Amino acid sequence: MREIDYDFRNILDQEKVQHLMDVVGLTLGVEIAVVSVDGAPIAATDGFYSLDSSVEQMEIRMVIDKIHLASFLVGFSSDQPELHNDRERQKQIRKMLELLIEHLSRLGWENYKQKKELTERKQLEEGLQKEKAQLEHNRKYDALTGLFSRYYFEEKLEELCQKECYPISIIYADMNNLKLMNDIFGHHHGDLILEKMGKLMSGEAKPSYIIGRLGGDEFNIVIPYAKETEAEEYCKRIEQGCRSFEGSMLLPSIAMGWRTMESSNEKLKDVIRQADKMMYITKARIKQNWKIERDILEILYKKKYLFREDIETLADRIRKFAEYMHLEEEKTRLLMFSAKIQDIGLIAVPEAVVKKSDGWTPEERAEMEKHTEIGYRLAKYYEEGLSAMKIILQSHERWDGLGYPNHLKGNEILYEAKVLYMVTTYSCWIDRKQDRKGMDIKKARELLKNEAGRQFDPVLTEQFLCYLEKEEPIE
Repeated sequence: MREIDYDFRNILDQEKVQHLMDVVGLTLGVEIAVVSVDGAPIAATDGFYSLDSSVEQMEIRMVIDKIHLASFLVGFSSDQPELHNDRERQKQIRKMLELLIEHLSRLGWENYKQKKELTERKQLEEGLQKEKAQLEHNRKYDALTGLFSRYYFEEKLEELCQKECYPISIIYADMNNLKLMNDIFGHHHGDLILEKMGKLMSGEAKPSYIIGRLGGDEFNIVIPYAKETEAEEYCKRIEQGCRSFEGSMLLPSIAMGWRTMESSNEKLKDVIRQADKMMYITKARIKQNWKIERDILEILYKKKYLFREDIETLADRIRKFAEYMHLEEEKTRLLMFSAKIQDIGLIAVPEAVVKKSDGWTPEERAEMEKHTEIGYRLAKYYEEGLSAMKIILQSHERWDGLGYPNHLKGNEILYEAKVLYMVTTYSCWIDRKQDRKGMDIKKARELLKNEAGRQFDPVLTEQFLCYLEKEEPIE
């Protein structure tokens, strides 16, 4: 039997059914009971359950939409003994009751449809109310940060001006390195930074402050009844909060500008333009003083992902080998620059993975190997980076095609990338590490020779071995 979302008790008035059964039973001289499909009692005339159990009972099923909904059980009372053997009279009673129950079925079906329609209408209305409330919420609030939306912020600002809540201080703010965060850590991290920035701004604000996210990385704050000094102090607290930000290796930075509207004699758009101009001047100053190469490398040195001495030693060996190979000065400079920044993508790799001393799991290896692609995206932020981008991307490709990220092989790999990979690998073998001594130089050169044609370009390997023999002889 297929399931239904209605039953006898829901679609017929129980008191009326009971009254009908009492009247019919008394008139016809019968006792009647209604039971559910599984036999559970629903209603009955007073004398039904005192009937002689040996006496045969009639069962008339109530069916709605081809579904057995309930059964009417009919028995003849002891007050009407002549009915027990009067088959013709029993047929007439059955026919009458069948017509009555058929009528009840139609009534129940109409009741059911009406109730269903009312329920669906109520659900629709509730759904529309929720949607309306959600739309109103979305109109007022930014979904990511919970701050006011642009529309509602501008509406509240206009309202404050109309109520003459002077002086009114207006702050314009713009994050400086959100795109960089997205390039390094992904947009989910950028969204997390925006969310935390919203919480920082709300946390440093008084209840009267109106804070809005106007879109992207832009924020605005309006402070009623506030002089310019209050706006300035608030901005300083936000800047301080950015410097002690948690949850990101690269600290967010925000440029802020403010102006105060003293009275209605000033035009709102002029005050906004002045605050916006001040913000852009601050932004330009921050950008001028911000050196991505210095900042990212300093973080990696501080976290001990990389070591300054190792980078300097590698760059010097790259320079000497390039000079030995009579490479152009520009190519030599590019190789040295690439050597310094080739691993900046490590900033996006979890510390536990970078510093793991034993073997990586497949998941950890995948985390580690993505650093070349991150480094490729970060290189464009450097003055010389556009020329180094592809070199960094290919800086871990192997001659045999077993490198990463694109499994290039042979001369599909850039010449500069092959040089960088070979010299970097050799330097990692022999140079003293922070936690252990380097490999024996003689053993390292033997390994270098063995890896020719596998890890490294065989021609370059031979040239590099000749350079080492001449310029870095074993004592």
